[in-house]
Amino acid sequence: MNHIAKKEKLIYFTLILIADGRWSHAGEFILPSLLFLYITGWIGWVGRSYLIAIKQDNKPTEKEIIIDVPLAFQFMVSGFLWPFAALQELTSNKLLAKSDEITVSPR
Repeated sequence: MNHIAKKEKLIYFTLILIADGRWSHAGEFILPSLLFLYITGWIGWVGRSYLIAIKQDNKPTEKEIIIDVPLAFQFMVSGFLWPFAALQELTSNKLLAKSDEITVSPR
């Protein structure tokens, strides 16, 4: 079996797995999906926290290009608790922007 045929077979199997409604296959899809969402949320939360932190610096655009590794590492280490931090910011109204801060294009 050549490389393309293996790839097509893997894509076909993935589509069957998603479309299959049997609960016996749930572990093959649900756990990787939850891990994907958790890891991407971690990356996003750490990046957001880093950008908020460097905003107070005297050269924030420079720190966006040349990353302050010790500062970024601090956020990476503490970022694994991002779901709780996001929930805390959501309940304290710090996560979402106020409606008067959102620009709306004229109609």
